[in-house]
Amino acid sequence: MNLQPLKIPSGWTVEWNLLTETDPTLETIHEFTGSSLLLINSSIRLKAIAVSWRPEGDIHGAYQLQVICLLPKFNEKTNIMEYEGLWEIPELAFNTKSRLELVEKINQLLFTLKPYKDTRILLKPGVVDKDNEALRQKLLTGVTTNVVRKIIESKHKVLQDLLLNHKDVSKTIIEKLLLSGASKGVKNKAQQLLNSKRFKT
Repeated sequence: MNLQPLKIPSGWTVEWNLLTETDPTLETIHEFTGSSLLLINSSIRLKAIAVSWRPEGDIHGAYQLQVICLLPKFNEKTNIMEYEGLWEIPELAFNTKSRLELVEKINQLLFTLKPYKDTRILLKPGVVDKDNEALRQKLLTGVTTNVVRKIIESKHKVLQDLLLNHKDVSKTIIEKLLLSGASKGVKNKAQQLLNSKRFKT
C-alpha cells in the first residue's frame, strides 16, 4: 500500500495522510474507512484541505474534499497558536469518484488558494478583543442607534471605518464621525463621503 504522491509547496503542513494509490473497488473498499483520509493545513493562508470518503466503506460513495478556513486562537496556557476550523461553512466542497481527479484538484488548490482574511477585531494575533468584536458582530446585523453610539464612544478606528462602510450609514452618522472620529483617517473618509454624490445635497 503506497501513499498517494502530492505536489506540496512550502507553507503547507501534512497533519495526516492515509490517502493511498489504491482505487476503491469491491476488494479494497474496506480501506476507505475512518473519519479522514487526508488533512493538510497552512498557517500562512489560514486554510485547510480535508479529504474523506463518504459514506465510509461504501463502494457507492465518493471522495469528499473540503477547503476549511482557519481562525487563529492563541492558547495563553501553553503559549502556542492554535487554529480553529470553520467546518460548518466550508469555503469549497468537491466530490469525485476518481482518485486521479481528486489528486489533480488537491495539487491545484495547494498552489492557488488565496489566504483567508480574519476579520475579527483582535488585541493581538489570535486573541479576540471581546467587547469591540461584539460591537462588530452587532453592526453586521444592522445599524442601530445604540450600536452607533457605542462605536463612536469606543474611539476604535476599525469599528468606525466599518460603520462608514456600512450600506445603511446615514448622513447624520457621517457628520458625527467627522467631528468625533477616532483618527484623522476616519475623519478624512467621513469628509469624502459627505462630498460624494450620495450625500451631497
